[in-house]
Amino acid sequence: MALIDDWREKHSRKSGKGKLILYVFLLVFIIFLILEADTFVNGFSRIFFSPDSSAAVDESLPE
Repeated sequence: MALIDDWREKHSRKSGKGKLILYVFLLVFIIFLILEADTFVNGFSRIFFSPDSSAAVDESLPE
């Protein structure tokens, strides 16, 4: 028996459907993130760079 036949007999080929589904899901998720990037940036900016917080910082600075 050839070595390759022996190896194939011991290591049966597994189905790749699980990986395929994962890769398709990741592709859809990345496309969604790309298309909705402006929404995420606006939300992030609103949380960390709100106009109220900059006004509070300006009031605390001595002139």
